Amino acid sequence: MALVKSRAITLRTYKLGETSKVVVCYTRDFGKVRLVAKGARRGGGRLGAALEPMVVSGVVFYLRQGRDLSLVSQAEVERQWPALRRDVVRMAYAGAVLELTDALVSEQERDPGLFDLLESTLDRVAAVALPSLDLALWGYEVALSTALGYGPSLARCVVCDSPVEGGASFSPGLGGSVCKRCVGKAPGARALSDAAAAVMSRLQQHDEGSGQGTATSVRDEVSDALLSFLGEHAGRQLKLRSLEFLAQVRRTGQYNVESEQDNDG
Repeated sequence: MALVKSRAITLRTYKLGETSKVVVCYTRDFGKVRLVAKGARRGGGRLGAALEPMVVSGVVFYLRQGRDLSLVSQAEVERQWPALRRDVVRMAYAGAVLELTDALVSEQERDPGLFDLLESTLDRVAAVALPSLDLALWGYEVALSTALGYGPSLARCVVCDSPVEGGASFSPGLGGSVCKRCVGKAPGARALSDAAAAVMSRLQQHDEGSGQGTATSVRDEVSDALLSFLGEHAGRQLKLRSLEFLAQVRRTGQYNVESEQDNDG
């Protein structure tokens, strides 16, 4: 058991006993770890504040290789994003980023580049105009799966490798878009509108267009396709509580990302 230090982003927490909590973090130097923060649920402590989601902290802990839980010794806030706390929509998108990371990343597999990707994505969710939040999340989904070794093929047909044009479909099982000539070779492929196929192709090419909002029908197509693809690799259907909450907010009509004038980005 070694005392180590790393930058860390908390993905989620849950209660442990009366005053403590378990903190699931992604650290830059040790990958995903589960930490016991004793007394962190007592009010007013710096330890608890440093181990909240959407915060980057310097964490000192006793690393127990091959064990489920390690013990936190110290934690200090290094940076945080006030914009994510004061805007329910931004918070929901940031929450989805954290949920995806927790669901897809294995424990104690070090990848500093993935930590940097996670931090830069939270930067982006805090800063972009509200209509661009979908693109920020989808871009992270593509980049995360690529970093994990199974990125989708979105700009070219996963069967024949030809450019994807009109009439495309998407196959979560095969891992990408399917041109209209090959759709018969991809059982279970779902049809895409031309607009959704174009958005997905731009994601693959790191070209996200003008940053304008995405129509609701297209947003649903792209979101469902990418989550189904990621669920294939997770071995289970992915239901992100943050996005379910966001859908409830949208249904109330109180917050419309497409029409809201954003003053932060």
